[in-house]
Order: sequence, then C-alpha cells, then structure tokens
Amino acid sequence: CELPGDPAANTVPARFERCDMFRSVSRLYQPLALIAASTLLTAAAACAEREAIDETGVEYTVNFLGRDIDLELYFQDFPYGAWNADFEAGLLFYRNVTPDGTWLMVQDLEVGVGVLDPAAGRRVTDIDLSTRNLWGMKYDSIRGDMIVQADERNDEVMNLYRLSLDNGALEKLTDVPYIYGWSFSKDGSRIGYIARYGDTEPYRSCLTLLDLGTGVSTEVLCEKGAEHRLVWTAVNFRPDDSGVVVRLNREGHRRHGTLAYVDLENPEFDLLLPDGVERQSLGSYEKGWLDEDRFVYVSDETGFGNLYIYDLSSRTSRPLTAVEENAWFTLLEVDSRRLILQVLDRPHENVLQVLDLESGALLGERTMDSNLGVIGFDDRDQFVVSQTSASSPFQGNEMRIVLEDGEATFAFAPKVRLPAEYLATIQQCDVERVEYPTFDIDPATGEPRMLHAFLYTPKSVRPNREARLAVITSFYGGGNSFSTGTQIYCEAGIAWLSPSVRGSFGFGKEFAALNDGDLGGDEIVDLFYGARFLEEKLGLDPKQIGVAGGSHGGYATMRALTFPPETNGRNESYALGFGMSHAGFSNIVSFYDATNIPDWIILEAGDPETEQEKLLDRSPITHVDRLDSPILLTHGSNDNRVGVTESRAFVEAARALEKPVTYVEFEGQGHGISGLGNQVNYYQTRFDFLEDVVCGVEGEHVKECVDGD
Repeated sequence: CELPGDPAANTVPARFERCDMFRSVSRLYQPLALIAASTLLTAAAACAEREAIDETGVEYTVNFLGRDIDLELYFQDFPYGAWNADFEAGLLFYRNVTPDGTWLMVQDLEVGVGVLDPAAGRRVTDIDLSTRNLWGMKYDSIRGDMIVQADERNDEVMNLYRLSLDNGALEKLTDVPYIYGWSFSKDGSRIGYIARYGDTEPYRSCLTLLDLGTGVSTEVLCEKGAEHRLVWTAVNFRPDDSGVVVRLNREGHRRHGTLAYVDLENPEFDLLLPDGVERQSLGSYEKGWLDEDRFVYVSDETGFGNLYIYDLSSRTSRPLTAVEENAWFTLLEVDSRRLILQVLDRPHENVLQVLDLESGALLGERTMDSNLGVIGFDDRDQFVVSQTSASSPFQGNEMRIVLEDGEATFAFAPKVRLPAEYLATIQQCDVERVEYPTFDIDPATGEPRMLHAFLYTPKSVRPNREARLAVITSFYGGGNSFSTGTQIYCEAGIAWLSPSVRGSFGFGKEFAALNDGDLGGDEIVDLFYGARFLEEKLGLDPKQIGVAGGSHGGYATMRALTFPPETNGRNESYALGFGMSHAGFSNIVSFYDATNIPDWIILEAGDPETEQEKLLDRSPITHVDRLDSPILLTHGSNDNRVGVTESRAFVEAARALEKPVTYVEFEGQGHGISGLGNQVNYYQTRFDFLEDVVCGVEGEHVKECVDGD
C-alpha cells in the first residue's frame, strides 16, 4: 500500500485509503463489482442470468453448495469506510456505499464529543466514486476547497481537481496522462507535481509547478530515460519555497533511490545522497523541516526503514532512529517539543513508541494486539486512528499523546463504532496466526525458513469432508487486518490461508528482496508448501486446495497452476485443485511493453531487453499446456496497470488447448472493480465456479453433491 519515496503519504489518510483498495482487490476481492461482457462470459447459465441487476432493488442472497448467504448484512449494515480526518479543514471525510453508487461524505471533525453518527454527514458531491479512482485529497487552506488526485473513467489517468466543499463542483486543474505525486508549496500558492508522458518506457517525466491563482502549469525540469529518473515522489518544498526535495531512481530501478534538491531559480538535479546504495523506502517528510536547511527523511539502507536528518548547508546526514524491524513514523510536536511517533509494525501486534526527535530518547510506549492506522492528525498531540486485526473489525478512536514530567502516555476515546448486530454478522471465521516451513534455510537461524500466515477457518464447518475447500492468497497476504470478504468465504464454509511469502513487506528489506529478479520462482514454491501445510492442518486433498490473488497475485495464481517443476532447480510441484486470478498478467514481456509500472518489472523479473528468454519462461502463457486444474480469470476492460489483453491472451491460449478456463471481463472497470449493485454477481460467479470445482461439473449446478447443511 505504500507509495515508494513518499513516507509522509504513507502515514496519513491517503495510505490507508490505498490499503483499503489494494487489500480488497489484490488480496481478498472485496468489494468488487461484476459487469460481465456477454461475449466473454463463460460461466454457468444461471450466473449469466444475474448480469442485469436493478440497482434500486438488489437481491443480496447468494448460494454456495446449499448455503444461502445474505450479503446485504455485509454490504449495507455499516456501509461506510475510507475515513480521512483533515484537522486543518476541521472535517472528517468518508465514503458511503449504496445501491445507487459510492458517495463522498463529510461532517465536522469534533474531538472529545464521543462517538459520531456517520448517517449525520452530508454528501459532498454527486459524483459516483464507484465509477472513478480517488487516490487522495488535501485541504487548500487559502481557498477552502479540497484538492483531489483522481481519474475520470477508472483508467488511472490521474490528474488534480478542485473539489468545492460548498456545492460539490469538480474543477480539473491539470491535464496530463499521469501524476506520480504532488504537494503544496509552504505558502499554499502553488502545487508541485510530477507529470509523466508517453505510453511506454522511457517516459518523459517533469517536475511541474501549478499556480493556484492563475491555474497555469509550468514545467520546471524534465527528463526522459535519464540516468536518474523522476517516479513516485512527493514534491517537498523548502520552507521559503525557493527549492524542492524529490526522490530519483537510478536507471528506473526501484531499489536504487536517492534524494535530490532542485533550486527553482536554477533548476537541475543536485544529488544529496551517495549513489549506488540500495534504498527502496526513501523520501522526505513534507512537514519534516526543522529549519530552512534541515529536513527529515526515511531510508531503508540498513535493511529496515529509519529516520534521518539531512542538512543542506553542510551536505551531511545523521540517523534519528535505529529500528531493526518493520516500522513507520509520524513527526509531531507536543508542548513545543519535537517528537517522533514510531510504530513497530509486527505481523500480530503494533508497538507505539514516542521518541524525542533530537536525542532519540524513548519517552513512552504501548503495545497493542491490533494494527494501528492514522486517519488524521494535527501535528501536535491529537490523532484519529483506525484499529483492526485479522480477527477484529475496524474501529475508529481519538488518540492523544500526553507529555508529563518527560514521560509520554497514550489516551484513547471511541470515535467510530460498528453496530453490535453487524459485528455478530460479519465475524464468521476462527482466526489463527500460524507459521509453516518452506524449502530453504533461514540464514538468521540456521533452521528451515518459517513463513508467517493467518489461517481463517469457518465457524460452521461443512459436515461433508468432500465439500470442504481452502484458498491460499497467492500474494499480498499475511496482513493483520480484518476483511469482510474472507468472512463471506468462511460463511460459505471455505477456509482461507493468507501467508507472507518471500517478497512480502513487513519483515525487512532482505526478505522483501528475496524474489527480486525471481518473479514466479521461489515465491510460488512457498505457496506449494502452504498447500502442504493445509493438507496436514485441515486434512484436505490437493484437489480441495486452490490459490487466488489479484495483480501480482493474479499472475502468481496463473503461474502456480502452470509451474514448471525445474524452475530454479527445485524440482517442486503441487497439484493445486483450482485458481482464481484477477487482473493478472500472463506474459511478462508484453506486460512490460504496455504497463505504467515498467520499473516494477525490471526489479521483480528482470530487463526484457537483456533477459527476454528468461522472462518468457516465467510467463504463464508460455506453459499454458501445463494447466490441468480449473481456473477463473477476471479483468477490467479499462485497466491501465495490467492491460486486459493479458487475461484475454491466456484465455485464448488455454481454450485452444481445451484447458479448463473460465473468463469474466468487467466492462468499463480499471485495475480495481467497484460498484455495490454487482458485488452480488461477483460473489455468486465465484461461488458458481467453486461449486463446479467441488461437483466436478462445468456450466451447471449439480445439487446432488451438496451436503445438505
């Protein structure tokens, strides 16, 4: 969920809004809407009949192997989310998902007044957010409106817009193919943004200034395929607005980041950090300037992200923190004392620590068994935070940091609470944190490498063992966050294993880098070992165990079902029973030619110009002849991250060989799929597919295989 090179954006509401989106699409598929293209739909006839849904009268009940599941309880008993508290505006923003669309809501942000009523908010605009991406917003304190980064057709053509808080009008401020990142100048008169042009690598990227008074954008400094390239970075203005700090990637490589200063009067990239050092989590904090010359930045060059102070006058830096585990940070000031909120982000708990910024002294800490997320904060002592875990749903709290006699303590008060009857409805899984061994040795212990995972098992287990299924998240698993999507599968009687396979974040840079250049290699073997773990843990046969994922996870799903055993000399294979891929890529080379994230491919897979043979061998479409288990592919027709042609090509190749493939295309949708009315169709399509897996029949429902529970 993090934006490389923008640590500030990774600790404010935008990050958690992205997390909601990415987790739901890439890991657990909720919420997704199904708008099937009739020429491409190959699911059962009963499913096809459900394509047209009356948005004003949705039939929420779905069925899987004789169990009726009422999705209205999940979708509409508490239809609010994506919380964003803006203390400067004094407003709380959130989304309301209805059968008619998804709407941006707002109400006054009052602290210390108890639990709020989301229904008391007002709709900001009549624009249906299920029809477009909204990636973040910031308050324009001079003009009293919100600046939002959004697209218009769910196609990730991201631009900046002014959203009026008075009448909901949306005014387009930029007109470029894509904006990587953006920030206000310190005086609020301008916005600096990074615009990207072109359809393929090398892109032309420009540091651009938008004058909010005149509406004119002016290019300051551009590069195209240069040694150091502008990518996902904030534009961090110096306190006097004379220059900016940006992140650059060397040769477009995501792990070879550096910071540069640009004097706006004499613009050129002035590199600030030693080149050639491997850094991925890197960037400066927009509100992290200590004076005109010193700013705070984050870097993971030691193996884990830590904070540093950089001094422009002396060209020197020094560390502020020294964590040796996954962590994130927020800068604040309490009683005129500069502090750091340091959160140790462990797989099963968070440890909140308050440090003195100058000395690094620990002033106080608190351990929580949940995952803390910052919805908004006021740069002093007041926060609105989310708390969730794999077993506990979302709750919003006010959090204060109290400094007394040099010691810091944390005070919490309820802000957002889910209805009790809703909680009883959506908690359908028993959750267990587990570890399972994989094939290699962990150099830190000398023992077999253990992979962290959460195992979700149905509270109501199917009595017929032959009707039991388990799904493994193929990538982006292991997070300590609650998902109603997983709970829906548990209510259907389907277990779910969510592992952190190699390449996952949260376990340090070395673990995250284990799949660099090895896309579709050992990370897939980790899935096979997860399936073997499920065999023993749940007493299942391989035919009852499948994999599912989106984006990278969609690729991993196709790859797992077409995996050549000789890959990396491991001689590994597993006869998975089924797969469900969303927005996955099937040909790494063609994906590179069309995607808007070619730097990701170079990092994860290799350079198509010099390693094409290897990349083609790692492409599922090359080994589609190995596909023996049924697979369901889904994709949005407007996807600019992973083009829809990637799924279409795999389906065409599989059908030519008469392989068991089902395809559903979401007309008008992008990399993520949204829209409440068709979520029912989405789940029923999945359940129809899985019912056919259990019953061994395609294209029709065979009730004889239902166990009658």
